[in-house]
Amino acid sequence: MAKRRNETAVSDEQIIAALISNNSIQAAAEACGISPRAIYDRMGYRDFKAMYSAARADIIREAVMSMNSRLTEATETIFNIMNDTGNPPATRLAAARVMLDNAAKFMDRLTLADAIAGNYHNSPYNFDPDRD
Repeated sequence: MAKRRNETAVSDEQIIAALISNNSIQAAAEACGISPRAIYDRMGYRDFKAMYSAARADIIREAVMSMNSRLTEATETIFNIMNDTGNPPATRLAAARVMLDNAAKFMDRLTLADAIAGNYHNSPYNFDPDRD
């Protein structure tokens, strides 16, 4: 059995890094040299939960930004497949369907994002009955 470190000597940042880079609390605890119970205890503190949530949000934000930077390329690829008369009609139709389905989804998400950001005066998510 591995020797455990003094559980208070492990910083919140070290535990959060271990939680993010491992697929379970058990694995994160082992990476830090502490017990899973110590991690559960830390998760009971509001400040720790806020730091952990912020770290997870940063990772998701980076992933979304990475995907966004490739949307134009992906759209052009689908467009090229759709317009290539050398492709079978079923393939071209599938590419067209992907374009249409995703265009609607992206518009919905953009509208919702605007509503959340407060730019919702003309948004369908603005349920103000007195709006013009």
